[in-house]
Amino acid sequence: MRRTSKHADTAAKSYAAACSSGVCRVAGCSLRVAWTHAGLAFVTGESPGAAAQVRRRLRMELVGRPVPKVIARALKRAATASVDVDVPIDLTWARDFERDVLIAAREIPAGQTRSYSWLARQARRPLAVRAAASAIANNPLWLLVPCHRVIYADGTLGPYGRKGNARKRALLAREGVKLP
Repeated sequence: MRRTSKHADTAAKSYAAACSSGVCRVAGCSLRVAWTHAGLAFVTGESPGAAAQVRRRLRMELVGRPVPKVIARALKRAATASVDVDVPIDLTWARDFERDVLIAAREIPAGQTRSYSWLARQARRPLAVRAAASAIANNPLWLLVPCHRVIYADGTLGPYGRKGNARKRALLAREGVKLP
C-alpha cells in the first residue's frame, strides 16, 4: 500500500478545481451563484445546502466572493426581461451530451418553443429524447438557459422543476407564447 505524505495531500487539495461563489438578490429571491473566468456556471436558490449542491454538481471547490455587479445586473435582467440576456456561461463541468443539450436550448428564441425531440436532434443524439429531457430538467442555469421553452411535441407543457407548470406557463406568457 502506497502512503502519501501530509504535504502531498495538502498540495493535492490546494490544486483542486475551484470557482467563485456568492449570494445576490434577484427579483425578491436570494440566489447562490457560481462563476469562473469563463462565465456563469450555476444559479440556484440560496438555502442551507445550496453551496454543497453547487460543489457536488460542478465538482469544484467554492471560493466565497461578492457577486460582481455585472453578473448581478445580468441575472436581474434575465429574471425580468422577456428577451434573452447574452451572458457567457461556463459548461466545462458538464458531460458532452449535457453540454450539447444546454447549448441547443440557448438557441431557442424568446417567444418560441421547441419539443424535447428537437432538443435531442440539436444535441446530435436524435434517439436520446428522454436523456435530453433529463438534462434540461436538471439545468443549473435556468435563468440563462431557457428550459421553459422546451415542451412536449403535442404542444402541452410538460414538467418544470419544483415550481411546476404555472411558472413555466407564466414565463412563456411573458414572452408572448400562446398555449392551447
